[in-house]
Amino acid sequence: MISVKEVSFQYDHQPRLIDNLNFSLPSKKITAIVGPNGSGKTTLLKLLMRSLKPEEGEVTIAGQSIWNLSAKEFAQQVAVVHQHNPLYDVIKVGELIDFGQLPYHDLLTSADRSDQGKDAIIQQLGLTELVDRPMGSLSGGQQQLVWLATALNQSPQILVLDEPTTYLDLYYQVKLMHLIQKIQKTQQLTIIMILHDLNQVLHYADWCLLLKDGQLIDQGLPKEILTPKQIQATFNLATDMINMPQGVQLYIKNEQPLMGD
Repeated sequence: MISVKEVSFQYDHQPRLIDNLNFSLPSKKITAIVGPNGSGKTTLLKLLMRSLKPEEGEVTIAGQSIWNLSAKEFAQQVAVVHQHNPLYDVIKVGELIDFGQLPYHDLLTSADRSDQGKDAIIQQLGLTELVDRPMGSLSGGQQQLVWLATALNQSPQILVLDEPTTYLDLYYQVKLMHLIQKIQKTQQLTIIMILHDLNQVLHYADWCLLLKDGQLIDQGLPKEILTPKQIQATFNLATDMINMPQGVQLYIKNEQPLMGD
């Protein structure tokens, strides 16, 4: 289980952004972090993946501070798919996916390991026909799938995804979210991700953290957290919740944000 205990953080010469956060995330579930722009979502994710260190408090995995782990030990437990990834135009897809095993091997010995796990990931994500192609020849959606494959080849217990669907067209958004949900169920991973589409949260996430102004407003089951009343208070939008055959969906009632009294 990953826990945040009395965590606070502020950037240099800025007001405190994260202030005394406390929560524990359910293991082997998909947790979505949601909130308005500037609410602290990205900063919180960076604190969880050791890109930032709390000024106060600690982040723990199974009771152990993540900062007491070596970089290699942390990478053996947590894999990250970033929103912006390095541009490796020439490297081939299969070669990039091999990088996922670096926390367990050095560059001289990684070739000696079994490729069964890697091959299974490639097949599961539908990348078999792309393994010999250079990354620069792929579409944005295909590249995101390759980065997901690289993270999965890291054999993590926890997978962190920073806005995984932001730059994808509708087809790849749906494909990626279905794959993430399927992978979580088959591999029993703990998945944490930032999402902006609240209907994606309702459809794919098991747990939801709602942030505003660096504070945890609420947490729980998505359909219990993302209520019209809560969304109006947090996002300043009027919505209806509609029961559909595939589950509840949010409908935005007004095109313009509500004005204050």
